[in-house]
Amino acid sequence: MTETQCAGTCAADDDLRVIVDSHARRLDGLEDDVDTLKSGQSAMMEKLISVEAQGQERERNRAVEASDTRKALTDLTKQIAEHTGAQKRQNQIAEDSLRRWRKLAVVIGLVCTIGAAVGSTLLSDQEVASTIWVHWLHLREPWDAVQGGQANAAILSTH
Repeated sequence: MTETQCAGTCAADDDLRVIVDSHARRLDGLEDDVDTLKSGQSAMMEKLISVEAQGQERERNRAVEASDTRKALTDLTKQIAEHTGAQKRQNQIAEDSLRRWRKLAVVIGLVCTIGAAVGSTLLSDQEVASTIWVHWLHLREPWDAVQGGQANAAILSTH
């Protein structure tokens, strides 16, 4: 600028250089500050990306663990169902066996009852009893042995 162009007193060229140098230093400082902020921002973005990646990895791990747990529970449920089914089948087999034994016991009881009734009826008849003891078994009749024993005792006591 020329002096004629200045409205007032113009600063000398040296003064302007000092001002420009001062502004240049301030601009350099501001650029350094901006660079520092940018590097900090980049570091924060990297950290944020890292944290997000770790979160996603944890979420994947949780999903895998949950899947494994569901699979284990499903397998356990199947095993319990199979065991329960086998247990029910064993109980059914045992109950069927018990029913057969009960039926057999009832049949044996009926046969024994009928046999006892028939035997007591037949053996109460003197002729049938004599036929069984003497003719079939070739033994003495039990009542004769008792009477014979008493008769022998009476004969011995008279002598």
